[in-house]
Amino acid sequence: AGTDTSFFASSDEASFSWTQNMMEYDPVTIAQEMSSMSFYESYEKFGCIRSTMFPSLHALPPLPVLAATAGFILHTPFSFMYHWKYAHRLPPGLARIEHWSRRFDNAFIHVISTCVSYATSGSWKYFLACAMVNADCIYRHFLPKVQPRQNFIRIGVMITVSFMPILWWGNIILFVKVSVILLISAWLFASYPIGGWSHSAFHVAIAMLPPLLMIAACNLSSSRAQIQTAAMCAVLQEM
Repeated sequence: AGTDTSFFASSDEASFSWTQNMMEYDPVTIAQEMSSMSFYESYEKFGCIRSTMFPSLHALPPLPVLAATAGFILHTPFSFMYHWKYAHRLPPGLARIEHWSRRFDNAFIHVISTCVSYATSGSWKYFLACAMVNADCIYRHFLPKVQPRQNFIRIGVMITVSFMPILWWGNIILFVKVSVILLISAWLFASYPIGGWSHSAFHVAIAMLPPLLMIAACNLSSSRAQIQTAAMCAVLQEM
């Protein structure tokens, strides 16, 4: 596992004052105080979210979790647009490969990769390093002449790089699970072992990654303070 001085160190590990504020008072006293507070006062002092619209959202999720979520949200519209409207209509070959919808679909995989690099590392340094490489990869997707093989290799490499911090932090079992899913997905995508159903099977396989990614994000030391805050807020709201 990495140390605090390593490249993967969680440089944004929270030193929230919220936990200290909760420790200073009796829980019953805090619950009574929160009941008379506004939404903003409750959040500012204790980090708690009191919302009737989202009753189970007791506090903001950790930044690594939000990063992973943002990556998938940003990519989904472009992937859906390409597969739903264009992929089955365009003829195989250059017409499909060079279409703008496919370019955006592939380019935003690099956006996911960038977000995942922070979700698995908790390090802004690692995030910025991956962001710079992914930015170059995105640029190459919009060149007049598309290089499908090179782009596919770049996508594979950057996805792998984004998940490498899981191994660095010593979570070998989780890393093996992620690796198996990625290998199966790559095999389905590249080899088409079951014909036209292979691409659908690829999406089914790759859909198993987000839950594992959330586990990796929540296991980071930079996520613990916010998870602890959420747990305390949940207890206080039940009092």
